[in-house]
Amino acid sequence: MLKEERQQVILEKLGTDKKVTLVDLGQILNVSYDSVRRDVIELEDRGLLKKVHGGAIAHSYLAMKSSKGLGVVNTEFVTIAKKALKLVENNKIILMDGGTTNFYIAEQLPKNLEVTVVTNNPHLATVLSEHPKIEIILLGGSFYKRYQITLGSKTIQDLENIQADLYFMGTNSISIESGLAIRHYEESILKQKMMSISRKTIVCALEEKINREENYKVCNFTDLDCLITSLNSSDDQLSGFWNKGVDIL
Repeated sequence: MLKEERQQVILEKLGTDKKVTLVDLGQILNVSYDSVRRDVIELEDRGLLKKVHGGAIAHSYLAMKSSKGLGVVNTEFVTIAKKALKLVENNKIILMDGGTTNFYIAEQLPKNLEVTVVTNNPHLATVLSEHPKIEIILLGGSFYKRYQITLGSKTIQDLENIQADLYFMGTNSISIESGLAIRHYEESILKQKMMSISRKTIVCALEEKINREENYKVCNFTDLDCLITSLNSSDDQLSGFWNKGVDIL
């Protein structure tokens, strides 16, 4: 089966079920997990779906449903969110950009928490609109349909008069040699701006993003203040990140 044919099957499956796992797609298409993963990443880059850990969902499904109803949330998200929430305090300004992990963390923010959340992710802002005490600043700019976020000069301009206490930054890859990187150049520039206006930068990385590389670098690993994963901080997979002046939770 040609790549184009595989990708059409993936989109048809999402059109019917709204969510699908990479394992199921591999069985349906009779190809390897890595082949399916590459197809899903390419379709995400074309703005045709949203990749989540272990699978993919339709953009419209993310807009309509909370992560509790996706059927793809696993223990990684739960563990990461618990660690991340320990760093959030009342009366702080929290900057959160795009990404499924940030979306899930936002859903778990305690109902008695009083903070201001700044974001370029409209879906995240929608979820937080139901929170009784959180103030929301939604950054303007051009809406980039592929990643469901705002981007561009207007987005950067909106950040000029903000000083965030914490920045939860999404990433596609993280390694000691190449630092943090993503798959879109303009978004990498925006993330650099977000770091510059934040007192602390925190990255919550799923296990599949550790020791990987992507095309557009955002920063060096040592530019971070904290790395949060679902792993124990003493896990050997994180050994390369030890003793670099970055907190690992």
